[in-house]
Amino acid sequence: MRAASLDMTPSRSKVETVRSFIAVAAFTIWTSVCADVIFPADVMWGLPVSQEQISTGAPAPAITIAREGGQVTITFTGTLQSANAVNGPWAVLSNAVSPFNVDLADDQGFFRTQQIEVELESVFSSHEIVDWTLTAPFQKYFELAFAGTPDGIFPPKREKPYFDGRVKMGDFDVPATLRVRGNSSLQECPFPKLKLKVSKEQRAGTPFFDAREIKIGTHCAEGGRGTIGRLRDERAAFREALAYETMGLIGFIAPRVRRARIEYHDTTSTNEAATVGWQLTRSGIILDDVEVVGERLGGRALSDDEVAALETPNFDEQLITDLQLLHALLGNWDYGLPLDGQGLWNTDVIELADKKLVPVAGDFDLSSWVTEEVRLSAPHDYRPDLEEVERQAHYEIEQIQKRVGATSFLASSNRFALKRAAIEAQAATAQIDETGRTNALRHVTAFFDALGGVKP
Repeated sequence: MRAASLDMTPSRSKVETVRSFIAVAAFTIWTSVCADVIFPADVMWGLPVSQEQISTGAPAPAITIAREGGQVTITFTGTLQSANAVNGPWAVLSNAVSPFNVDLADDQGFFRTQQIEVELESVFSSHEIVDWTLTAPFQKYFELAFAGTPDGIFPPKREKPYFDGRVKMGDFDVPATLRVRGNSSLQECPFPKLKLKVSKEQRAGTPFFDAREIKIGTHCAEGGRGTIGRLRDERAAFREALAYETMGLIGFIAPRVRRARIEYHDTTSTNEAATVGWQLTRSGIILDDVEVVGERLGGRALSDDEVAALETPNFDEQLITDLQLLHALLGNWDYGLPLDGQGLWNTDVIELADKKLVPVAGDFDLSSWVTEEVRLSAPHDYRPDLEEVERQAHYEIEQIQKRVGATSFLASSNRFALKRAAIEAQAATAQIDETGRTNALRHVTAFFDALGGVKP
């Protein structure tokens, strides 16, 4: 059997020519092949096959043709169509299965394959709670990271290698790699935070097509408080999701975020031959890794080593003031954000296309917005007339005002004031437990009361 696509040898007045063509319209990719065409030897038509793919990363349809004796065999993906002329009309061969055999009864025939690509929704395209199933040897790698061992707020360097697993969302069951992540959380969360990666090949044509790296905020534990204040149950995840949504609503660079209900299947082998791991379902959040956020902005995220080595980042002073007020709104103390870039903590940095460095806030699981526990930095005699949430908000905002110029502080205050109604409306309708909602709205009121009470 010889490939007709390579056969350009004249046979009497007849030339067998096979060419591939592609046209892209909306989200539909077409590939056409004409077989057994009568043309002079020097006549060729059409355009070469393009490697272009649609935004979901799904592969283009493929078609090949070969001839043996009086029969042509067509191998294809997609839906096969045929016509008697290159301009059609085209008829769908609804029962055609690859490989498809055609008898050469006519002098010429045309075939093409059509792949109608259904427009996929990204995993982050909805705010509805998404159901996931994650399967991996979790326990083995939790123990390798020493999750849950109390040793102070700054734990030693943990072993957090990637390991193989799978993520299932609806009808999609995709191979993935995961790893444990986190710093201080590893001392008090026996079920630590995770990161999930899906390769380019595996995410093509799936809801992960635009989300190659995803952070997972887990439930941490089955209840109680951690040694440094974490709320160790699944309520914390949805509360932290609202913190990220608030950050995005105000206009800061922020990851896409979605609430999730995750079924975990542990495949770690145990000492009992017939026993493998455990299974549980808990609430969590999924959000873009900062590398994906940087790429969406046409830049890149700095590595941990690059962030640690920053000397003169030339951060925008106004943005630093704005971000410090964001942390004050959330009651977040677990961060470092100095203007000179020294000692950054729980702050990512993105380098934009113009080489400008931009700090990005994150990791709010220790904020009082999430935990309901206020870490007071105010002196014991500061505003004793106020409750803790209100007292800390007033004190922190006063300290920010003292650190920055009046012009910068006023601009930041105005930025937040313009968003107050939207922030309150979002908190009032968010998917969150009612105690968490009340706590978030209290933080909003305390913050704006404090902001309005600061003397110029």
